[in-house]
Amino acid sequence: MSDVQTILIVDDTPANLTVLSKMLTQHGYRVRPALNGQLAIASVSREQPDLILLDIKMPDMNGYEVCTRLKAAEHTRDIPILFISALDDIEDKVKAFQVGGVDYITKPFHVEEVLARVRAHITLQNQRRHIAQLSSFKDDLLRIVSHDLKNPISTILGYTKLIQEIGVTGAHADYIDRITRSAHFMYTLVGDLLELSRAESDFPLELRQVDLRGMIGACAVNHEFAAHNKSVSLACIAIDTPLIVAVDERRFTQIVNNLISNAIKYTPAGGQIEVRVYGSGDSAVVEVADSGLGIPADALPRIFDRFYRVNTDEHMAVSGTGLGLTIAKELIEKHGGRISVSSALGVGSVFTVMLPLVR
Repeated sequence: MSDVQTILIVDDTPANLTVLSKMLTQHGYRVRPALNGQLAIASVSREQPDLILLDIKMPDMNGYEVCTRLKAAEHTRDIPILFISALDDIEDKVKAFQVGGVDYITKPFHVEEVLARVRAHITLQNQRRHIAQLSSFKDDLLRIVSHDLKNPISTILGYTKLIQEIGVTGAHADYIDRITRSAHFMYTLVGDLLELSRAESDFPLELRQVDLRGMIGACAVNHEFAAHNKSVSLACIAIDTPLIVAVDERRFTQIVNNLISNAIKYTPAGGQIEVRVYGSGDSAVVEVADSGLGIPADALPRIFDRFYRVNTDEHMAVSGTGLGLTIAKELIEKHGGRISVSSALGVGSVFTVMLPLVR
């Protein structure tokens, strides 16, 4: 990106173009003038400016129409547009913001005001671009590092398995067990980091209309063995009527599996877990309720934060990366739903997922 910022000025009055062009050029900006809306759109198509100063009252195509067309196109929608107009009614200003303008300057304008607002919005635009670049760099770095870590961790796990098959005893066996547990944790963490990166990215969901009851029931069945091994009862309770939702089956199954798995991990032997599926108004509801460790009140606001784990001895004794609930929240919100939790320490927790029903 050039250090010189480009500003497109759109005004059907040549005198206004001359004054604004001279003023902005003197302050180091590169200026492109356009006498009407059609020329403005053509100019933007050839080369995108960093900012647009746009008059409203113009023949053939007014400023509102120009702004609407630019905001409707994916490659031009992020260009900030400042309206400069003699129209001073509140309705005109409101409409300017409604169609996508970021600011409004009333004619006759003051040089200092125009310069101050131009500088402010150029700065904001540069900051948005910088943040986007950093975010893209972070995502790329995370994918590369995580992918490159998976292979050596898999190698470690492979060799520890071979050593265990050969047979080791005493302290050596304990060392191998510790290496194996640590490698499994690292492998899970790398997988969760990759999944979080994908969940936070703008990927398309493969939506299908399904009856939520069958999907949740299948998820519960998959966890029966783990629940039995821990002496925890697991029941799935669903209403008799269909609950049709539009979901990415693989992603949503991942969410429910995570919630049920967490419930089993944090519920001591002899406890109970219920997976409830029902409708409420325009929403389908999935509740995963357990009689487990519960969550302290001061931890509830942070429970969906990345890497956050409840800091009690009982909770920290359970292996986890602190990313599962973050991933679940991201994916649920991509489906247009929401997730919440209610809990009491020592009593248990209820995680509630709500999705819009297909009518």
